[in-house]
Amino acid sequence: MSTQQRNHACLVPVDPSTVDVLRRQTLVVLEANHYFFEELLNFGPEAQIALSQIYRDAFAVLDAIGWSQDPAAGHLDVPLTDGHIDQLRRCSYDLRVTNINRSDQFDTATAQEAAAIRDDLAANLAAVHTLDHLFSDYTRATSD
Repeated sequence: MSTQQRNHACLVPVDPSTVDVLRRQTLVVLEANHYFFEELLNFGPEAQIALSQIYRDAFAVLDAIGWSQDPAAGHLDVPLTDGHIDQLRRCSYDLRVTNINRSDQFDTATAQEAAAIRDDLAANLAAVHTLDHLFSDYTRATSD
């Protein structure tokens, strides 16, 4: 966990498929930072605030897009911050590394396992592409 400066949210319009990836990866952000709470009392105020900001940003996104999939949802304006985008970039990196690591498993996989690996690789790659588009949209929105 690194200390983050307070940043303001920028509303970024996202389509339904991006919403689904954003929801999943925002939940991953929460999960990836949960263990810091075990040591929260040992942190100084600055680190406590930094941790709280990660959670505030994630909860703001989840509150805006909903905590579960809504098939009727259309485009939504989502409050994104520099801090949350940084967290999502880490998720994107992890998805890429997972794909590299999973592709090594093809050599020893059965046909059924190989099919499952291919499905996982494709899903991860699709999420990475969606996140890359979101990062571009966020950059455009914050540079105006």
